[in-house]
Amino acid sequence: MPEQTKAATRAADRASLARIVAVGGCDLHLHTTASDGADSPEQLVDRVFEAGLNTFSVTDHDSISGIEPARCALRQRLTACPEHKPQLLAGVELSADQDGEERHILGYFLHAGEEHLESFLTEQLRTRRQRNRDLIERLRALGYAIDPAALDTPDQVATGRLQIALHLIQKGYFDSVQHAFAELLGDGRPGYVERVRPSAREAIGQIHQAGGLAVLAHPALYGWCRGQAIVSAPLLQNLAQLQSIGLDGVEAYHGEASEAETSEIKAAGLALDLVCTAGSDDHGRNKDRLLMYTRQDRWPKRREILVCGALLARSRPDGQTEYLLCRRLSTGRHAGFWELPGGKVEPGETTVQALIRELHEELAVDAEIGALHTVLWHDYPEDRVILAVHEARFPTGSLATNAHDRFCFVTADQALQMKILPADITLFQALAANLK
Repeated sequence: MPEQTKAATRAADRASLARIVAVGGCDLHLHTTASDGADSPEQLVDRVFEAGLNTFSVTDHDSISGIEPARCALRQRLTACPEHKPQLLAGVELSADQDGEERHILGYFLHAGEEHLESFLTEQLRTRRQRNRDLIERLRALGYAIDPAALDTPDQVATGRLQIALHLIQKGYFDSVQHAFAELLGDGRPGYVERVRPSAREAIGQIHQAGGLAVLAHPALYGWCRGQAIVSAPLLQNLAQLQSIGLDGVEAYHGEASEAETSEIKAAGLALDLVCTAGSDDHGRNKDRLLMYTRQDRWPKRREILVCGALLARSRPDGQTEYLLCRRLSTGRHAGFWELPGGKVEPGETTVQALIRELHEELAVDAEIGALHTVLWHDYPEDRVILAVHEARFPTGSLATNAHDRFCFVTADQALQMKILPADITLFQALAANLK
């Protein structure tokens, strides 16, 4: 298939995946006994019907062996219950390496084709089994009475630390999976054993070669979030790095993420033009609680508006930095407020494209748009505004007054004394704090 056709197909698939999430009542991150879930594929399908989901995805770790049994079970249930027709989206969750750290990459196959991953997955299962053998030896050396056959499973089943944790609980060593990981099995703990993993670039590439979309799973679990209105730099930087090697989306809604973390991830995803997905990461009773979403779950909880702003900075003779602010015309929404130049990002636009358009329409300038400086979110009574601020350069000698009647350069502290938009207040508070 020509590269141009592949790119067009991926773009269409990204739009389709976004629509699945927008409709709601979906769960795109579910595990079965093909990896570390407690439910068989057939039992998972039963639970999907009980939850009333519109769409669900089986995303086992490094395994697709649960997908076909789930398809068969779904066909049988549809014959018996034709009034409810949930859609199964084939998926997988690949373990990968990003700068020496483990990341999980979800692959979604809107047109099937997941079978093209089989040779790659066979190698991943081999490295998993070697790690499991090394892990059992490590635990036995630490004095834990572990049966060497504890992780014996059929060839296409991916097992790992969760099954070991459950085995240790059965033996009475720990009272919960969380306790076992915190004390023994987690990264940096005495029982942790590293596994050879493909690079994130390779994992994403394998998903794309098989015709799928690559989505980063549960970013809140990587320690990138601060849970604040300004998106953390590590979250933006890591997502941008993965996007540069082909990442299509980010799991913005996750069963174990807090509301603040979810808001931060969603803001980052929208600003970077990543598809924002929803997945509970349900493992059945192998985790401390059941997480599967239901037909009633909808995202987002309120309307979200993505806007872009230009941060045009210059240095004063005394060394302080000052920024361009524009005052809205005396009519219309936000009349009389000072703001960064910019505006709403329209469907199909990136924040850079939108900012170039807005600056041309409002100020009649052809701007050079630089790096993404800050992303933040602010809740108004009815809407949530997500503001993506880019560094920018453009001449200010003769700015048009199409949307503003005054212009000035001010320091961050001076801006906070002016009548500026609430979302901009958060930005200038951060800028002022960084200078102190």
